[in-house]
Amino acid sequence: MDSVIVFCWNRKSLYFSLLNIGKIAAILFVFAMSWAASAATLSAVSCAGKAYTASSLDDCTVSLKSRTSARVYVALKSNNPFVGVPYGVTISGGSSTAPFTAMIGAVTTPQAATITATAGGISRTFNISLSPGQTSALKLSTNLIDFGNVSIGAVASRALTVTATGTAPIYVTSGSITGTGFSVTGATTPATLNPGQTVVLSVQFTPTSAGAVTGQITIVSSNAPAVSISLTGSGVTSAPKLSALSCSQNSFTGAGTASCSVSLASAAQSGGQAVALSSSTGALTVPSGIMIPAGASAGAFTATAASVSTAQTATITASANSSAQSFGIQLNASAPTLTLSANSLLFGNVSIGTAVSKSVTVTSTGTAPLTITSEAISGSGFSVTGLNLPTTLNPGQAAVVSVQFNPTSTASATGQLTIQSNAPAVSVSLSGTGTSGTPMVSSITCNTTSITGALSDTCRVSLTGSAPTAGVTVALTSSSSSVVIPGSITVPPTAISATFTANVMSVSSAQTANLTATTGNSSKTIALQLSPATSTLTANATAVPFGSVVINTPTAQTITLTSTGTAPVTINSIAVSGSGFSVSASSLPATLSPGQSISVTPTFDPQTAGSATGQLTVVSNSTTNPTISIALSGTGTPHRVDLSWSAPGASSDPAVSYNVYRSVHGSNAFGRVNAGANTLTAYSDSSVQSRTSYDYYVKSVDSAGTESTPSNLETVTIP
Repeated sequence: MDSVIVFCWNRKSLYFSLLNIGKIAAILFVFAMSWAASAATLSAVSCAGKAYTASSLDDCTVSLKSRTSARVYVALKSNNPFVGVPYGVTISGGSSTAPFTAMIGAVTTPQAATITATAGGISRTFNISLSPGQTSALKLSTNLIDFGNVSIGAVASRALTVTATGTAPIYVTSGSITGTGFSVTGATTPATLNPGQTVVLSVQFTPTSAGAVTGQITIVSSNAPAVSISLTGSGVTSAPKLSALSCSQNSFTGAGTASCSVSLASAAQSGGQAVALSSSTGALTVPSGIMIPAGASAGAFTATAASVSTAQTATITASANSSAQSFGIQLNASAPTLTLSANSLLFGNVSIGTAVSKSVTVTSTGTAPLTITSEAISGSGFSVTGLNLPTTLNPGQAAVVSVQFNPTSTASATGQLTIQSNAPAVSVSLSGTGTSGTPMVSSITCNTTSITGALSDTCRVSLTGSAPTAGVTVALTSSSSSVVIPGSITVPPTAISATFTANVMSVSSAQTANLTATTGNSSKTIALQLSPATSTLTANATAVPFGSVVINTPTAQTITLTSTGTAPVTINSIAVSGSGFSVSASSLPATLSPGQSISVTPTFDPQTAGSATGQLTVVSNSTTNPTISIALSGTGTPHRVDLSWSAPGASSDPAVSYNVYRSVHGSNAFGRVNAGANTLTAYSDSSVQSRTSYDYYVKSVDSAGTESTPSNLETVTIP
């Protein structure tokens, strides 16, 4: 029987003993029990997570009630094969805790797992619940493809869409097709489809003999039920007959085009199928024929309709192999239509001797060209210009007609504009009043009447009638020195209003400014409410948690500072405190106009493991909250290498566990890193050091404890 050397220890000496393999377990067990008995009492075993719906790695800890002066070995076990733990962990002298990793596997049914830690005859447990997580499923666009009649030797194709409809990737391992003459292209196996991903397959039927054929496509996945689709088709020896003729439109008013299609009862044979085409009228033209390619069962062409003066029906006929199909299209005569932009023009008060113009738009809204032959106007003082008659407007075109009112007396006048064309006549009613003397001010308005801070506001003075040939001068005044306006404006001849600019300056307190417009013995006033502007700076966050960040791995977050007041705000300084925290340099001071923003990027780069807190401080001239404080937090975590691999294929000597070996890169000094049997195809190594490269390989272990040859080598560099 084989033997090994065991190291034993007592208070006086360190000695070696050559023991029989069969006795080692008992001796080491007594040694471990003696060791634990002298240590502190086991108090708990706990893990970061308590519930899982997918494969994962869980960070766990065993704890003593107090620090131990000597090392304590804690045995570990799990009652569920989907939760793997090491055989045990050692709590170092001077410590009260030791970490380990639990490897969680995916389950298909809900179940519970218990991790048990034992030391010194005391056991503690931790419960974990496992639930099914993501699902995998395949969906086909149809469950039947019927190729119908296909000529012998011809190739007919149909598309089949395969979609991954679950929440997890699907691993398609194989596909098969049955049935004489059926084939499929468009994908290879094995293949992986992510959720929502689709693959379009091309399914072909090439009959080699006459008669009906059936078949089936089956798609097999490793993690989803197999799906299948039925295939049917018939091989025929005779030339295909026409089965249908259709067009995208069955009527036209005026000229136009339609897309048409002719179909065969079965796929065209080798060499293709010629189809003759004809039309019953010259007003609808089609090509003399088309060629449907071999294997196809339809062809397309275009029908073109010309304008007709009277309604009629056109028939398209398709012929091939002693068969014919027809399609009727109604051709309607086009008609001109005239549409006006207004049915009346109101000129209001117009000074005697002053001509005021208004316009109306004439649009051709019919399906045939519109020809305007005459325009007639009635009423004292009214006249018309703008069209050179006769004039023709194609459908959609427009022209502008200008009407003037130039009164000769102080009286109301009415009239009418009548337009004749090849469409029904249309008319526009006209009205206006002649006035003498200077028109009065009817109103003064501004775009904004409540103003915060500085603003250039556009204002308008309106008259009761049109200005005479010399224009009208309107005097302007402001009750506040904070609103600067011109002393006067002139309303030009024939106009009824004019605009000016009111320049509003920032005020320190709320006040009202009255703007007054005066001409002759008439005046109008508008009140503007002026309010002081405020500077306000706001941040989009009050705290920035960085979460867990691996040591020496800088992680950045973004904070947005926005000027939300009514006056510019100036940021004077940005500072950060706390170990591991920093902030990107900003060009300060920085002034933000209302609505502007600036981004600040704090960074957390932990140098040691453990939690850290800090603060970002922003100082500005904001009216409210001039100092903004934003809490920063994060946790530095040690580097960890997560390994995973594929299980070996089926074998008479299957693997029951795996051993992971590690070496500093290039040294070839490999040592096993998993303390106990690792039954999962994954392992987490958290004992790595920064700025070091490691080589890893895995060996599978059978039930007799025999290891396989090493897997491929994987190199990992820790930043």
